[in-house]
Amino acid sequence: MDNWLLPVVIGLGFALTAAMLLIGVSSAGRQMAESYRDNVLDSTSAQLSEMFIFLDSSRLLKISAGATIIVPLVVFLLTGNPLIALGAAAACLFGPTLAHNRLKKKRHKKLVRQLPDSLDALVGALRSGMSLTQALGLLAEQLPKPSSQEFGLVVRKLRMGVGLDDVLNELEVRAESQEYTMFTTSMRIAREVGGNLTESLERLADTMRKKLAMEDKIDALTSQGKLQGIIVGCLPLFLMWVLTQMEPEAMHPLFHTWLGYGVLFVIFLLELVGFVLIRKIVRIDV
Repeated sequence: MDNWLLPVVIGLGFALTAAMLLIGVSSAGRQMAESYRDNVLDSTSAQLSEMFIFLDSSRLLKISAGATIIVPLVVFLLTGNPLIALGAAAACLFGPTLAHNRLKKKRHKKLVRQLPDSLDALVGALRSGMSLTQALGLLAEQLPKPSSQEFGLVVRKLRMGVGLDDVLNELEVRAESQEYTMFTTSMRIAREVGGNLTESLERLADTMRKKLAMEDKIDALTSQGKLQGIIVGCLPLFLMWVLTQMEPEAMHPLFHTWLGYGVLFVIFLLELVGFVLIRKIVRIDV
């Protein structure tokens, strides 16, 4: 009887421990999922709506979760390397934030590039006898995106009765640009102090064009440094690939042992530090 009872007690103990462990892991997983949804997906969805990209956070959660499960599995089946699969999973988890930053940077660049032409169009509309609201409405209709979206939102708020100062403040916050700050400041000065608004906007457009031309010249002069940084950064990876093709047995421990994974992680960190340093060196703000 004792010999029969002891294995049952041990089995029940293991089953109870496994159940408690499963419950704990499930609870921690739910908390992590809720925190990820609140801190990453909801904020990303809200920030995308500021760029007139409307994507529900629940749909974004489904896309991110599906990619986090499928992509690492496919990468592991293709490469057989758990470290690369783990990197793919991390990329999928933080993909929404990275995509938002990329879209925000691209949209910001378009807004700045389109602003001088927008100011010229605004000056022409004001000189033709239109009011400020009518001129801004014309910009919202004729300008390309994303400028038409921003000025369209300005016009809608003005027609709803929102004050011009509040509308300009919101435009300045959304654009996050020195150029738009100068534009809104010129509008406030002309409204409070007086003066010829069209001449101020013309001078501002000319100044912005000169600034953009200077930035383009700096980009051209620093392009060689950027290319050198890319080549130097890719050289160790290319050398690793060549050695793998020439001596696969000697390189096998680098990709299939934990010591090799540690070496790859150190290489990744050094590559990342070098990329950041070169990026800071070649970036010049005007």
